[in-house]
Amino acid sequence: MSEQLSKQEIYDRIRATSKDSYILEEMQRLGFWQSGSEPTLSEILIHQETKIEKELNELLAQDKKFSNREAMLLEMRKARMKIAKQKRIETILNREKKQLEKAKNWKLVQQQQILYLGEEISGGLNTKETNTTLLEHYNLPVYQDALALAKGMQIDLKALQYLAYNRKVSKINHYHTFELEKKSGGKRKISAPKAKLKEVQSWILENILHKIPYTEEAHGFIKERSIVTNAKPHLNKEVVVNIDLKDFFPTVTHKRVKGLFHKIGYSEEIATLLSLLCTYSEINETTLDGVTYYVQSGERKLPQGSPASPAISNMIVYKMDKKIKGLAKKLNFDYSRYADDMSFSTTKENSKNVSRLLYFTKKIIESEGFIIHPDKIHVMRKGMQQKVTGVVVNEKLNIDRIQLRKFRALLHNIEKNGWKEQQWGKAIHLINAIEGYINYVFMVNPEKGVAFKQTLKNIINKHGLPIIEKTSIPEELTPIAIPVLEETEETVMEQKPENWWNIF
Repeated sequence: MSEQLSKQEIYDRIRATSKDSYILEEMQRLGFWQSGSEPTLSEILIHQETKIEKELNELLAQDKKFSNREAMLLEMRKARMKIAKQKRIETILNREKKQLEKAKNWKLVQQQQILYLGEEISGGLNTKETNTTLLEHYNLPVYQDALALAKGMQIDLKALQYLAYNRKVSKINHYHTFELEKKSGGKRKISAPKAKLKEVQSWILENILHKIPYTEEAHGFIKERSIVTNAKPHLNKEVVVNIDLKDFFPTVTHKRVKGLFHKIGYSEEIATLLSLLCTYSEINETTLDGVTYYVQSGERKLPQGSPASPAISNMIVYKMDKKIKGLAKKLNFDYSRYADDMSFSTTKENSKNVSRLLYFTKKIIESEGFIIHPDKIHVMRKGMQQKVTGVVVNEKLNIDRIQLRKFRALLHNIEKNGWKEQQWGKAIHLINAIEGYINYVFMVNPEKGVAFKQTLKNIINKHGLPIIEKTSIPEELTPIAIPVLEETEETVMEQKPENWWNIF
């Protein structure tokens, strides 16, 4: 038995088609109207009527819908807004996703590369071509990029960037700057690196600079060489000539240092980093609204006070040493150099060539970008006291007699009266100055040096150590003074004992 329809269901079917159509379907279902036979005219009319009535209902509904213009526009607007809102959400989500990916990639790049180190400095950071063959020839460590260099130094890449960054104006300064009085008058500015930068510069010195061979003529700041080895070639000569270079370290600029590191095989990126770590710019200190700023003044150059500066200067003048050696040999002179002090000597028969030597040496020095100090050219003949870097070389290596007598008198006064009001040259700390001079004497004349050491020991046993007064120089940077030679114009820093950079 077929399921009986409810009144509501019957009504819904009639409304969906028509009353006649419903009656026809029910009659066919109940068997009163045979289905499958040829349709009669009334059946066809009922079906057409049903179809037309359905279409009419749809048209009426649509007409009703569009008869209200405001409702139609509102509906269309809502539809568009819904679509637009969805697109905005999708756009925002895509943008955020891209920004997150970009930030992630940028963070990854920053963890592996240094892309910028300041104005007019960063141009070569993308050039990573390394001459591995040349580096291996000098037995130097190979670093393909900044990250490898930082790992070699055992520091973070950010720390490497921080120490090398070239800031025109900054709130930080990587150097302690102070002044020492020159014996010849005026003051010499010392720029000593602070602890972390000093550590990095020392690393560069030990792992790179000390592995590069020096010329035979260079004696300053080189292991197993000293002012004594520098003076020996000029013993017992008829003529001794001394020439000093003016502003030796400041003449060596960042560009030249970068070129040096690049020339020995490092990429432009690594050479730029190493040069920035080893050079500095003069700083003007200013205060604005209670905040101290450090403003760069002039080009970056080698600082006097860095452990790496002496070795770099020796490498920079390598070519100049070779040229001057060739000239000296041609004119029958012996040649040696201790930092910025150049010494020549020859026999009596060859003394006529002094003028030619000075003329052509000046040409070579100027062609290499250096300047001769006009007040520090000394020609010393046999009849007068001849000195090379403060060591007397007339007949044998010796100490200046007048200076020795003054030093003995100083020790005698201290032993008799104590440390109070005693002074040695312009030294800041008397005990350091005395120890420095004794070590200097010991290098030249060990016998006299041992005697002085015993005298100082007796003084300390009797009077103790002197009280060191505070100075404007940071205590950890106070330099150990070395001999002040009365008859020369050399200064405390110019007389340079071996490894003098260790005093900072």
